[in-house]
Amino acid sequence: MDTLLTSAIAFALSQVVLSGLLLLGHNRWAVQERLYGLLLIAITSYLLWPVTRDTQLVFLMEPLQTAVPGLFWLFSASLFDDHFRLKKWQVTLVAITILCPSLGEWLLRRYGVDWRLVLVELPQLLEFVLLGLALLVVARHWRVDLIEPRRHLRLWFCGLNGCYILVLIFLREIVFPESERLASLQYLPVGGILLATNALLLEYKSSIWTRSTAEVVAAPAVAVEPGFDEESPELIGTLLKLMETEAVYREMGLTIGQLAARMKLPEYRLRRAINAGLGYRNFNDFLNHYRIREASRRLGDPGQADIPVLTIALDTGFRSLSSFNKAFKQTFKETPTAYRRSHAQG
Repeated sequence: MDTLLTSAIAFALSQVVLSGLLLLGHNRWAVQERLYGLLLIAITSYLLWPVTRDTQLVFLMEPLQTAVPGLFWLFSASLFDDHFRLKKWQVTLVAITILCPSLGEWLLRRYGVDWRLVLVELPQLLEFVLLGLALLVVARHWRVDLIEPRRHLRLWFCGLNGCYILVLIFLREIVFPESERLASLQYLPVGGILLATNALLLEYKSSIWTRSTAEVVAAPAVAVEPGFDEESPELIGTLLKLMETEAVYREMGLTIGQLAARMKLPEYRLRRAINAGLGYRNFNDFLNHYRIREASRRLGDPGQADIPVLTIALDTGFRSLSSFNKAFKQTFKETPTAYRRSHAQG
């Protein structure tokens, strides 16, 4: 390897080590931390590929580095979706991109059976799909994200990383698969990206990783954090009046921009008030707190037993019955119909 390539890989590896040390400093290891740890292992394998490709370690390093797109997708989803739950089908898709290419190469070397189209080329296409899903996760709910550092992370970390990985795979696997120059140059930006990632994690680690403890139905306590400006208690009081007295949450499609305009505030101040003052991590959960609270009260009222569930859902601000059912079930672990039935029997 030339000096420039060696230096680039060494610098990138130093940032991976720093990322690992930051991760080890966490008191808990939820799904976010575990996925990030696996992603770091996959990135390490990718960085060590020029050193290990002519050794016996190639059988370990090759499948590990192909896990980068899939793990990046899962990590992005866990980081930006406050209701993320790792599902079997997600793990299956990632496993296909890891195991199938290795199986295809093994069949070709061992038995001369060329199934590369099915076992290598198609999983590569799946990698593009997973990266597209990762970028969709980054962009999705950006407007309703109340955590300003995480909004920055969506753009500067996950958005940039996702585009880099997408372009790199396209160039390396499709456009210039035999290019020695690209094989060397691809490692140069990695260290800089990891350095920026570590800087973000160092500065914002508590607000990025920590999940909200606010319940959707039980009204959260109004706690004004240190650092809020002096107007914040009044601001929060005005906000709570709009929600609890005027019931603006019933407006279908209400956005944080519309609510901020009604309060004559810039959006960032309203985001900060809802997040730091009331404990919510995204605007939809904030609205759904009030919507589900009213809906559950009406569903449990014998005097409203004849009102259809759909009518209650629309009255409280939900766009559809499916979105209402999903939000209601996340809160009460049962459907609105089952909730109404159990309260009628009670």
